[in-house]
Amino acid sequence: MLIEKKIFGSSFHTKIIKSKKRLFEITILSLCLLITLSLISCTKEDKKADQTNTIGLLGLPTENQLSSNSEGNNSGGVLPPIPPVVGQPAPPGQPLNAPILNNPHTHLEDTPVTEDASGFYGKISIDQISFQQPVHNQTTITAYIGKRNMKLEPDGTVINAANFKTLVPINPNGGAFWFNFKFPADQKQKLILVARNEFGISSKEIDFSHNRNCIGAPLVPIVIGNCDPHCFEISNNAGQLEFKSKLKHEEITYLEFEIYGMSPKTGGPLLVPNAFSYIWDDPAHPPLQPGVTTIATSLNQEGKDNICLEIQSNIMMEDGNGTFSADFFHSRVRLE
Repeated sequence: MLIEKKIFGSSFHTKIIKSKKRLFEITILSLCLLITLSLISCTKEDKKADQTNTIGLLGLPTENQLSSNSEGNNSGGVLPPIPPVVGQPAPPGQPLNAPILNNPHTHLEDTPVTEDASGFYGKISIDQISFQQPVHNQTTITAYIGKRNMKLEPDGTVINAANFKTLVPINPNGGAFWFNFKFPADQKQKLILVARNEFGISSKEIDFSHNRNCIGAPLVPIVIGNCDPHCFEISNNAGQLEFKSKLKHEEITYLEFEIYGMSPKTGGPLLVPNAFSYIWDDPAHPPLQPGVTTIATSLNQEGKDNICLEIQSNIMMEDGNGTFSADFFHSRVRLE
């Protein structure tokens, strides 16, 4: 009987220990869960707080201004049509005026080497944005950048934009907000600035470009070189550029003569290539007589978007005395 009591007592004591252990484990688990939930909540709050001051790659933050922008850095592509960016109605006591933009200030520079080691891009800053009369602080100001075919439609949609950014400044009348864009250098660009609220819309358009690879190059139209014997003649005919390579020569029996143009930075073609070939192979007729042989060409679509061009011309010929010669003529020119 004594043995049974000891066994019963030992079993009861073991159950108490197990119960206390389980209670301790539950307490620790609950504490860990509470800490985890607290950390998640704090993280969400931090992210929410960061969003009010976060500016994408296209702009710089100013104090307490809301912003939105196209995602990432779309320097070469084209975005889908962008509908009008509409803000909230005027808060009580704020100006009830439609925006009328003054001309903003723009500044162009090379993109820093730390961001663009190969030197392909420029950077434009748009600041000193102001209005002819005060506007309320829910007025949206949107900047769009793209090639020259970018357009603001009558309904406020913007087509062919490469990037855009919208700001809703807390103080829109102080001029203390600005935009920054990175864009391909040596290309023709357009900036559209749009201010909008429920009382009206105002816009400004600026055509611009940033020369990086044709610094010091002559501006077309121009004649380059000595046309006796070889020169380039670039003319503007009703807004269309024509590129000619001219060769003055004596009697010749063989001629290979070509003209082409490319980007100094990428080597990509910017002119429609053209060539002239002649071989005297019929003794019944005289060789090519003394005079001036000309070949002409024009910009391809890529060239129409550029402001910097390397024009080149190759010549191989044999004169009437059987003397063979070759020449390579080239020059950089600015298209605007």
